[in-house]
Amino acid sequence: MQAAEKDKQLKRALGTWDISFLVVGAMIGSGWLFASLGAASSAGPAAILSWVLAGFLMLFVALAYTELGGMLPKSGGIVRYPQYAYGGVASYVFSWAYLLSAVSVAPSEAIAAVTYMSSYVSGLFTSSGVLSTEGITVAVLFLLVFFAVNWFGVRVLSSVNTAVGVWKVAIPAATVVLLMALSFHVSNLAGLRGGFVPYGWSAVLAAIPATGIAYSYLGFRQGIDFSGEAKKPGDVVKGTILGFLLVVLIYVLLQVSFIAGLNWSAISVQPGDWQAAYAPLYSGPFYLLMVKSGSMILAGFAVILLIDAVISPAGTGWIYIGTTARTLYGMAASGSLPAKFMELNSSKVPLWGTIAAFVVGFLFLLPFPTWYAISTFVTLTTVLTYAAGGPALITLRKTAADLRRPVKLPAPLLMGALAMVSAFLIVYWSTFYVFWFVFVLVMGGMALFFAYSAPKNYGSTRKVGYATGAAHLAILLISTYYLIYQPIIVPTGWPSTTPSAISLTPARIYDFVYYVGVEAISLLVSIRVVSSTGDERGKKHAKAGLWIFALIFAGYVLSFVGSYGVFSTPLLPFPWDTVTAVAVALVLYGYAVRSGIATEELAVALGELRGPSGEVDAGQLPKRRREVQNFSQFTSLRVILT
Repeated sequence: MQAAEKDKQLKRALGTWDISFLVVGAMIGSGWLFASLGAASSAGPAAILSWVLAGFLMLFVALAYTELGGMLPKSGGIVRYPQYAYGGVASYVFSWAYLLSAVSVAPSEAIAAVTYMSSYVSGLFTSSGVLSTEGITVAVLFLLVFFAVNWFGVRVLSSVNTAVGVWKVAIPAATVVLLMALSFHVSNLAGLRGGFVPYGWSAVLAAIPATGIAYSYLGFRQGIDFSGEAKKPGDVVKGTILGFLLVVLIYVLLQVSFIAGLNWSAISVQPGDWQAAYAPLYSGPFYLLMVKSGSMILAGFAVILLIDAVISPAGTGWIYIGTTARTLYGMAASGSLPAKFMELNSSKVPLWGTIAAFVVGFLFLLPFPTWYAISTFVTLTTVLTYAAGGPALITLRKTAADLRRPVKLPAPLLMGALAMVSAFLIVYWSTFYVFWFVFVLVMGGMALFFAYSAPKNYGSTRKVGYATGAAHLAILLISTYYLIYQPIIVPTGWPSTTPSAISLTPARIYDFVYYVGVEAISLLVSIRVVSSTGDERGKKHAKAGLWIFALIFAGYVLSFVGSYGVFSTPLLPFPWDTVTAVAVALVLYGYAVRSGIATEELAVALGELRGPSGEVDAGQLPKRRREVQNFSQFTSLRVILT
């Protein structure tokens, strides 16, 4: 019940435009500054289609969550909806995965800002391309600003962010207009060698997660994560959709203007060699594009871009400090972390969560090879959590059927399937170079679940939890080192900015098969051991959450054998790998929908909507004003919350 009480203390101060600009502020950050170059160098002019396709796929995910967010507005909502639909095990896995991504966004935005600053301030990077002492100091100052904006409350955040949001729309829009008017070379779109799709269609798909495109679209969830502080549920829905569609349009036009605005002679690159255009433009893509355009007007506007290169990442960075705090809040509300993370400060924002977001963000100021490497890591860990949206939509249609939904999607089974397939494809396209690392971190997080969450929430024996968690972690680390890292990853040169493809040999196949088998057995045995000492609720939640592990393992195996793996000759070539991924996603979707349960946590959430008479708040009833038919099924459930 503590989570319910803390939820009531959150200030409901955000309207439609506040939510919309939270979405805009999160989506227009370092992505607009770097992703157009990365996408163009990977896919050529067809990068335009990468943006359109990514927006199309992510729209289905966003729509699923807008229904959930409007129905049950909760701070940290995206990590709490799996709790309502599948229980604590599912909630923990998705929360842990998203926490890995959320904590790295703010420092990545700080690094992005410092990277642009390095074009006019010397000494911020060492000769090897990593942050110097001075660069780290500047990045930490950015994090302190992000922290302060959040610390003084959601009203301060919304006021500052709405103002910055206007700027963050205006500057990219002006960039598009000026480039199209003053430096538009039509021949760049299709008239050069290689044509419109110079590197093949597989490159168009690979560009979505690997060059910052999907990363740039992830911010739609901010409206959902802050939904517990919205004035009305409808504000969450309208603000999220409005912000998302606006940003998709801006990004597509930015890519068009970047490709058409490229002056090949000015950067000393042969026309049509999109891959070679990367190096001379990396430190400030749009800034250098304008400076080298030959137009005095564009060169003058480039100075404003240097200012925006600080403001845009900062606007995203402080939003993600808040997102991380609310993710920790949501995990504490579901019992996956200590209740301390639900404490609020005098401004009614998560106290320890905000502090932790700053501290961990500081630790993430490590020498990643490039901004693109960070963005791909964030994309994979975030979109992995989005896979819950489609199945949860169907489960909650059954278990909370009559709650009022400001948005009620048509053909829910189809919409849920499209959301699931979209998320799974982006996860798959992220490449094995990133997937193997994320797999280790996510599976490693289960050690904390066995040692802390299971004993705390499901009555498991603490000694058994500690022993199981330690054994699981030890097996993971040892098997990863000897079966994956040494024989497969090291030969690629990872974490080099351009890891090499390696040959597919029987020995490497055997190593991978052994590894997957060992990890699957370790995970299932650990769950069984811990569950055997716990209560029936824990066993029920564990069973309902097994589909998530099937999702992770399936994506991992496909990533290894498909065309986005590390091998020069994949076992499953393009496009059959993507077709297989769609089929696997649909099977997993069916499994997930069948796994949905009526959880005790959902009973509490529904109970919060009841008035003094015991009836559901009329504002949450559909227009026909029927009572929630399925609410009675929850009255006999034992509510166990921290």
